[in-house]
Amino acid sequence: MGKNKIKTKLIHNGIDTVKNYGSLSDPLYKSSTLIFKDYKEYLLAKKNKFSKPYYGRLGSYNTKRLEKIMSELYQSESCVITSSGLSAITLTLVSFLEKGSECLITQNCYEPVYNFATQNLVKFGVKVKFFENNNLKNFTKLITKKTKIIYLESPGSMNYEVEDLEKIIKIAKQKNIITVFDNTWATFLGFNPLKWGVDIVIESATKYISGHSDNFCGIIACSYNNYLKIKSTATKYGDYVHSDSCVTAIRGLRTLETRMNQHSKNAKVVYNFLNKNKIVKDIIFLPDKKNKNHNLWKKYFSLSNGLITFSILKKKDISFFLDNLKLFKIGFSWGGFESLIIPVNNLSPVVKSYKNSVFWFRIHVGLESSTDLIDDLKKGFLEYEK
Repeated sequence: MGKNKIKTKLIHNGIDTVKNYGSLSDPLYKSSTLIFKDYKEYLLAKKNKFSKPYYGRLGSYNTKRLEKIMSELYQSESCVITSSGLSAITLTLVSFLEKGSECLITQNCYEPVYNFATQNLVKFGVKVKFFENNNLKNFTKLITKKTKIIYLESPGSMNYEVEDLEKIIKIAKQKNIITVFDNTWATFLGFNPLKWGVDIVIESATKYISGHSDNFCGIIACSYNNYLKIKSTATKYGDYVHSDSCVTAIRGLRTLETRMNQHSKNAKVVYNFLNKNKIVKDIIFLPDKKNKNHNLWKKYFSLSNGLITFSILKKKDISFFLDNLKLFKIGFSWGGFESLIIPVNNLSPVVKSYKNSVFWFRIHVGLESSTDLIDDLKKGFLEYEK
């Protein structure tokens, strides 16, 4: 299949034109109740309710198809599909944590993870500790015999700080601690944490995999034993994934590699423009060789994406800049075809690093013409500086 087999797998994995009467796409299964041919089939389904059709809430044919595809792409034993990226994270954490246990979470985590940890996990007697990026000495001090999980997000979704994963995994293995890694920034195309010894990998298919800002879906790639624990928790919590979400995610996979390349190319052009603009004070962009995390990023990751964080000097109200942008829409999330911008109050939910002298923004560079995107930013800056 050529040197880069992943490109071909993205196009052809999960296609069964014989079963689907010539169709390249699976039909949409929307069943809640599933009927069994006889008692023997019912007993078999009950025994294997996570892998065979049993009840709609536990997963449709479409869910199981996506689970199989993602297991192949991550080269994992199993995969759990959840209703969103956040549910993939929270369900994983509650599957392994209990009263009296401790959890180490990176300071650069997704803000809803910080909120869940500080507002929900602690309510049930779990002690949460946040660790600083690449401060191995302090990180080691935080570990106790009660530490059950080390949660990582690398690069971080606001400041793009990168963990030296190899060192963390070595410590975790020595102390028998489960490692969980949010890989949404790079997707499986840019990095596979499982190959470095991570136990559980999470990805929000809401973002780059689905790619069209019209879907919620979460992915958990892991061993079969961990799969059973997480899938059991998801079932008890009633986490339901609609078949349409799985079909939409599979559709997005077909063009993922092409889209990621274009996001990356456009982002580099936009970065070069921002880097030359005097009003721009700081830029955080991993392909920038001056970025303090650039070398670590090169060590682990094989691609970039469309995310850039930057600040501008405070001159007048922020609306003069934001409200004059036409292509960069104000909106949450990222990973879709369109360009987005959002004002940022701090670069980490744990460390409040907001500077009073500047406004911070995170942009997701979409698939539009890079020339048009630069013109859009120029107009915004011009109106802001008048």
